[in-house]
Amino acid sequence: MKLCCVVAVAVLVVALCSQAKSQGSAGPDVCCFNYYPKRLPEKRMKSYKITHPNCPKKGVIFTTVGNKAVCANPEDQQTQVIMEKLDKLWVTEPTPSSR
Repeated sequence: MKLCCVVAVAVLVVALCSQAKSQGSAGPDVCCFNYYPKRLPEKRMKSYKITHPNCPKKGVIFTTVGNKAVCANPEDQQTQVIMEKLDKLWVTEPTPSSR
């Protein structure tokens, strides 16, 4: 009976320690498992981020003006065009006084 309790407590301690350790890992927040199957509505996209390298599938997560997340294939030509356009939108030109 005592041995059974000791084993149960040991298993519980190991489970709690592994749970705490896994929560502190620096893994992916969000991954893409499927890509958006239709043509992306280019004018509705406001930002993007590239998925973490540890994700099983490479992806680009676009955020729409309605704050919805849309996964896209980073190798797709349309995805690359939208990313370039968004990059240009967020690059600010230096003002004449700052030169």
